[in-house]
Amino acid sequence: MTQTILTWRNLTAQQEEKIKELAPDYKLISSLEEADNLEDIEVVYGWKSEDGNKLIDHSANQVKWIQVASAGVDYLDQEKLKKQDILLTNSSGIHSNGIAESVFGMLLNYTRGMDISLKAQLKSEWISVDTLLELSGKTMIIVGTGEIGKQTGKVAHAFDMKTIGINRSGGEVEHMDEQYTQDDLENVIGHADIVVNILPMTDETDKLFDKNLFKQMKDQSIFINVGRGGTVDTDALLEALDSNIAYAGLDVFHEEPLPNDHPLWNREDVLITPHIAGRLEDYSKSLFPIFEKNLKAYVNGEELPINLVDYSRGY
Repeated sequence: MTQTILTWRNLTAQQEEKIKELAPDYKLISSLEEADNLEDIEVVYGWKSEDGNKLIDHSANQVKWIQVASAGVDYLDQEKLKKQDILLTNSSGIHSNGIAESVFGMLLNYTRGMDISLKAQLKSEWISVDTLLELSGKTMIIVGTGEIGKQTGKVAHAFDMKTIGINRSGGEVEHMDEQYTQDDLENVIGHADIVVNILPMTDETDKLFDKNLFKQMKDQSIFINVGRGGTVDTDALLEALDSNIAYAGLDVFHEEPLPNDHPLWNREDVLITPHIAGRLEDYSKSLFPIFEKNLKAYVNGEELPINLVDYSRGY
């Protein structure tokens, strides 16, 4: 048996050398076809759905650990991985700056009239907007206060905004002026001028943003979703846009790609970005340090120190 690391991420020469240095007894391959036997593969870096499922479903597979490139892991069969005692680590933390910047890009597009100016420019029209909004003094509720939520709160403070954080425990979080539990969300959401959803997709968050929750939001408030599409009831969001919500910036959707006949496309009060908020300038450079530190621990028989997914929570 040849202990093997399968990488579905493109590696630089330096990254390959680092893996060989940390795991000198392991063979490094980049496809299933390169494996002497599928049961030799112990570690997987990155993920390809079709080949990945083929590997996991192989009767004699010996996979011990999978490091994915995404923060969300709802696209993996976690129940199957749990039953096979396969460790799963995600890339949580590397997207913090990019997603926070995307959140504020969406906001400024609306509050500073960028959307109106862009549409006018395409028609060579000079359209002056009489009244624009300022973020200073506004209250932002950040639903999901992990690394992305904390960075979003930090940027919000730079705009002199008030921040309210929502998480499972209600415990104090950096860059949040107030903190509440997810169970409190319905009672406090009406305080916010802006609601930012950064939740992962779990059984608890499935369509959390439903008709009732949207009804509790303040009139003319703003909704931003950079979490997971399944956490939002899209029909309820459409109803809310017709009643109390002024604008929505959406990077994730219940169905991706969003069907071209979906009513969201035709709304002037919605900004759609195609699940790109988490894109980074150099994704490989940002991701590899997580894999490197976890690989060092794995080879030494230690607990994986970074981003180990808790299957009971789903993230």
